[in-house]
Amino acid sequence: MNVFSFLIDAASKWPTEPAVISETRIVTFKEILDEALLLKESLVAQGIRPGMGIGLMASNSPEFVIGLFAGLACQAVVMPLAPDLKEQEFTRILELVPMAAIVHDGSLNQHTRATTSSRHKIFHIAMRPEEYHCKVACGVPDAAVIRFTSGTTGSSKGVVLSNDTVAERSIAAIDGLGLSHGDTVLWVLPMAYHFVVSILTYIRFGVGIILPPDASATSISRTATRFSPTMIYASPDIIEALTSERSSVTLPNASRIVSTSTGLSPSLASAFQDKFRIPVGQLYGLIEVGLPIGNSHPNDYPSKSVGSAMPHYEVAILDERGRALPANEIGKLAVRGPGMFDAYLSPYRTREDVLVHGWFLTGDLATRGFDGSITVCGRERSVIHVAGHKVFPEEVEGILNSFPGIRSSRVYGVSQPHSGEVVIAEVSLQAGRTVEISGLLAYAAERLSPYKIPARVVIVPAIPLTNTGKVIRAA
Repeated sequence: MNVFSFLIDAASKWPTEPAVISETRIVTFKEILDEALLLKESLVAQGIRPGMGIGLMASNSPEFVIGLFAGLACQAVVMPLAPDLKEQEFTRILELVPMAAIVHDGSLNQHTRATTSSRHKIFHIAMRPEEYHCKVACGVPDAAVIRFTSGTTGSSKGVVLSNDTVAERSIAAIDGLGLSHGDTVLWVLPMAYHFVVSILTYIRFGVGIILPPDASATSISRTATRFSPTMIYASPDIIEALTSERSSVTLPNASRIVSTSTGLSPSLASAFQDKFRIPVGQLYGLIEVGLPIGNSHPNDYPSKSVGSAMPHYEVAILDERGRALPANEIGKLAVRGPGMFDAYLSPYRTREDVLVHGWFLTGDLATRGFDGSITVCGRERSVIHVAGHKVFPEEVEGILNSFPGIRSSRVYGVSQPHSGEVVIAEVSLQAGRTVEISGLLAYAAERLSPYKIPARVVIVPAIPLTNTGKVIRAA
């Protein structure tokens, strides 16, 4: 199956129905198809052939969807690129992936060593030098898309997904999300990082995509009020912005909201529900696997849980020897199911090289309750060892972030001679707020064991985040 068939089928079934909705225009499934085919013709005329790489750089817009499907129509391997990539990040990607062309909406960084050889309506087609005109991901004959991991503790990895993998994963995702034709999703996250179990899946199953003009609380509120989405798909920073917004933002017509991309603290979920009377669900997603864990009915699970295994997936907590641990014991979080990734690009490793007895080890440490609920404790590589105890930065950050005036935080360990590590915290403040460090530490002491309390707190202008909103930690 070629993923482009998703759009062909959708345009045949629902030609005049809205595929992408914004405050200024509505684009139907048939219009998306027509524009994608026109762009495909331009790309083929420029020399794009099956198996070549195409970069796609576009903001959240109908154009992103058109460009994505146009590349797939060429049977090329499409790699979405965030418009806000730093030059160093962008240069590294160009070195790792031999893209024959970059399709963009005018947002392409000028330092790309590419020349704009043609323009198709609002699209520019920047062709790469001749030596880059080769196939990518040759070890995956039916490769469809590439996405780089977040790289919170080091260099990110290019993840290759084949057409069959995307098709399998989208079926599992639509069942897990509980969406179907006629539903609509208010979309806030960057499409360049979230497009397989979302954008491609929505198009395949006739789910409309609603785009607010920006990610501000007022824009989200206004758009939700106007278009009544079935679901709002967001991240913890968006949920925090909606919760802390002091103006009268409302979400009167939203039936549910789901948080993804990084962990949502129970205090923030509770504050959001108190304000809007809408419980927040969570989805635990991985570009290597899809959406293996989540909760569509958050009140059915403990407040710290991210839910349980989604339909079609299995989840296990394993010890160091790969054996399943009993309930409530901390171990390696492992998942398996349909749509597992096909390969890593650099260094090249196939799925079979990475999986352990069929399991993908997520890199997180977690527990599973007797009810099957999964609670993520933190990243295995970021655990702080304090006097024989394990401290998970994410737990401490959740407490610090719940203190009035704190916008976000980053917790890490610093080695001390002869005494292991001590906990250090960086915090950034909400605009116009001040915080007494002594008060913050007293607040933490009421909620954390003594060994988890930061030995030092530093106020910083901002916490470094990846483009997907995850805290960047030391390698």
